[in-house]
Parts: sequence; C-alpha cells; structure tokens
Amino acid sequence: MSQEPWGSDRQLTAIGRTGMSVPARQAVMDLQMDPGTSVLDYGCGRGADVRALESLGLGVSGWDPVYFPHGRLEPADVVLLTYVLNVIEDPAERQRTLRHAWDLAKTAMVVSARQRWERNQIKGREHNDGILTSRNTFQYLFAAGELRDYVQDATGVRCLSAAPGIVYAFRSDDARLSYMARRVAPSVEWLASEDAATAVAAVVDHLERRGRIPRLEEMPLAMARLLGHLRPSELHRLAQQSADPAKVEAGVKQTTLDTLLFLAVELFDGRGPSNSLPLTVQLNVRSLNLFHPQVPWATRWF
Repeated sequence: MSQEPWGSDRQLTAIGRTGMSVPARQAVMDLQMDPGTSVLDYGCGRGADVRALESLGLGVSGWDPVYFPHGRLEPADVVLLTYVLNVIEDPAERQRTLRHAWDLAKTAMVVSARQRWERNQIKGREHNDGILTSRNTFQYLFAAGELRDYVQDATGVRCLSAAPGIVYAFRSDDARLSYMARRVAPSVEWLASEDAATAVAAVVDHLERRGRIPRLEEMPLAMARLLGHLRPSELHRLAQQSADPAKVEAGVKQTTLDTLLFLAVELFDGRGPSNSLPLTVQLNVRSLNLFHPQVPWATRWF
C-alpha cells in the first residue's frame, strides 16, 4: 500500500508500550478470540499489540506505514484500527483508511479513537477539523457517540460502542447479536451429564437459575441425546417436581432483567426483526411473555 503525503508527523504519535493497549484488551475479552482467530493490527505503530496478542496464541499480523511497511495487509477475522483515525489530518483520507480496514475484516473490526473530553490533555492550535500540536502531530477528537456513527456510516452496518472511544463493527447480524447476548446476559453453564438422571438434574439446575425449562436445541449435544426419549411435557413435569420454587422465582426475575436489558440495548442501537434475536433470547421472551400486548414497550419491537 503506497503512503500518501502527510501534513503532520504522524509517526511521532506511535507509543512504545510494554503491554497491550486498552482497545486490544477490550477486544480480547469481548470477542472471546481464541488461538484459531486471525487478527490484523492495521496501523500497528511499534507493534506492542502484535507482540502481546501473539503471546496469547493468536495468529497476528501487523502493518504500519512507518514501522512495519512490509507487514501483510491481508484479510483477517478481526481487524484492529487502534488510535489511527484521530491522527489523520485529511478527512477524506480518514474515511478511506477506515473503509480499507473494513474491507479486510472477515468477522469484526475494532475501531478506537481519542475523545473530545481529552482536549485539555493536548497542547496545540486549531488546524482543519482538529488540533496541531507543537510536535507537528495532529489529533482529531471525536464527540460522544460520533465515533460509532462515523464507523456506521462508513461500513453500512449497525455498530456497537464497547466502551468510550471503542466501537465494534460486525460483518453479520448474527455475530453482533451473539456479542450482545454474551455481554448483557451471562452464558449458560450446564452441569455435567453422564446419564438420563444427571441430565434431568442439569435441566432442574437450568430451571432454578433461568426460570424456565430449556429446549433440546439449547442443550449440549450429549445432554440432548440423553433426554431425547422424553416428551417435552414429561421433562417439564420431572423438572417442576424437583425444582425449588423460590429459586425458580428468583431465576425468573433475573432472566427477565437480563432479557429486558438485552432488548433495550438492541432498541437503542436500532432494532431488527424479532426472529433475528439469538435463540435463547427468543425463548426467554416467549416463556416470560415479555411481548404480551399489555407490556407497554412490547409493541415497539414489531
């Protein structure tokens, strides 16, 4: 990729960190990247995040026009664009850079940039739409909510704010909703099942913690096979007989809160059709009757 003429000394903004940056750490936690995940650090600076992510066993490549100009600019599952947009003084180049990074993201892109509340930490004069410092470096500071809208407009997909100054863009709605479900509602942990009796015990545990009987398609495959011979009504009866009513009631309340929070976040980011929701959320809604006409906000979903 050829380097365009710059109007500032961007290379001076590259920090020589010894640890992982905040956006990269957030991405590791939220996107649950495993050793099979490929990552491209687009504009990696001196390569601190590349080294840190490699130490976690991820397949990482980095590219930077100054420090790693010969790095591989190839598609990756996750692309990191870490504090790159804010140092580009040309608005048109800023957009081109964002779009090029997005073109390389197969699953998700993580974009981070400095925020307007950091203005008092930067000494310099107004220049174009940002600040030119005494070191001849440029900083464009994004207003609250602006970065998400900016990435959303460039990518054409609904984006999520993971933290102040950090935005996620997902290639598919399934990936976006899966992330939201993991973040808003705790993941289901199943008791070990070795036979039909322990499988039923796992269903009882789910009922007490979640407030509803799980469906076979939600269960681990081995557990579903152990219970496949039971009719749904029979499994429901066995679980109800063994469950602690007080725990079930508490599970209903917690699942209701988790599901309402998930739906509120989805509404805030621009709702999709109800059948696009993760299966677990759909089943929570049906079981808890959250879309009943008497629920004031329910009709807003349709």
